[in-house]
Amino acid sequence: MSPIRSDEETVNLESFGIYKRYEKSTFENIEKVIPAQHRNAFNECREYAENFAEHKKKGVGMILKGPVGTGKTSLAVAILQKVIRSHGGGLFIPMASLMDNLLTMSKRDAEEAVRFENRVRSTPLLILDDLGAEYENNWVRTKVDAIITERCNRLLPVIVTTNLKAEELLSTYQERVYDRLK
Repeated sequence: MSPIRSDEETVNLESFGIYKRYEKSTFENIEKVIPAQHRNAFNECREYAENFAEHKKKGVGMILKGPVGTGKTSLAVAILQKVIRSHGGGLFIPMASLMDNLLTMSKRDAEEAVRFENRVRSTPLLILDDLGAEYENNWVRTKVDAIITERCNRLLPVIVTTNLKAEELLSTYQERVYDRLK
């Protein structure tokens, strides 16, 4: 378990989907090592986290896209850690894990699957890591569409990391999903 200190209590990062690999992904730690070419993205992400309450009121999320190894996931987790400390909630989940959890839980325990999906749909900030890395089939696309659409309609922010370019996202998901993510 990876605790962080908030103002009043110790928080278990794993309960928010943040495991050991990313427990040190905070703005304070990233700022020490961020390459100059990623400084603008770093600043935008920090601004987003610092002003999360305003972004949440409007349902504004982010898309962090670029090649493998550019720090997208670390920045997304840094945002979530800041949000956890100041606003108390959120969930980080890789797309492949999201789909695996939904499929296996629905076969094993329908009530557990419903609770999990409700958490994904209602958490204050959802981070979907590696959008486009999940297996392609109609059920997956429909499920991703349903989750993003519901969160958009409820003005609940989503942060997406992806290696896909805009045109690849458009060819993989329906145009309305991409539009809602923008």
